[in-house]
Amino acid sequence: MDRFTQNPAELFRGVGGFAIAGGIGSLIKHSFSSIIIGIYEVIIGAIIIFLEIRTPTEEHKALIHEYASFMHSFVGRGVFYLLLGVLMLNYYTILYVCGTVVGFVGLAYIALNFVQIFEPPSTMQPPNTDPEAQPVWQGPTE
Repeated sequence: MDRFTQNPAELFRGVGGFAIAGGIGSLIKHSFSSIIIGIYEVIIGAIIIFLEIRTPTEEHKALIHEYASFMHSFVGRGVFYLLLGVLMLNYYTILYVCGTVVGFVGLAYIALNFVQIFEPPSTMQPPNTDPEAQPVWQGPTE
């Protein structure tokens, strides 16, 4: 319980399972749009599980930083989860439950951005760059 008080974002690690459950529920409807949305939700749910549970290596962090850099911030990840949750709100009760949970987690991530009392978890850290390389906005420190 102590690790949850230090980093409450660890409570949200099960959101990928809800995304996969919502995707499978969308696949049941048998219309073209629900099948496409279901496939999208299952793939995104698997990626979310990969990002939330396993600490990514530097190569994975660089890949995420290049193609989905919004996943390195609370507000970016929160908006993404909120949109995914809204996408799930269709057809069946299980989809409403999964969509509500994923959307609530998205709202919680957005709220964590404004609270700013917690450090982002290791799964949200950007990749380490060359120690001698300096960002454009930072001048020499001599």
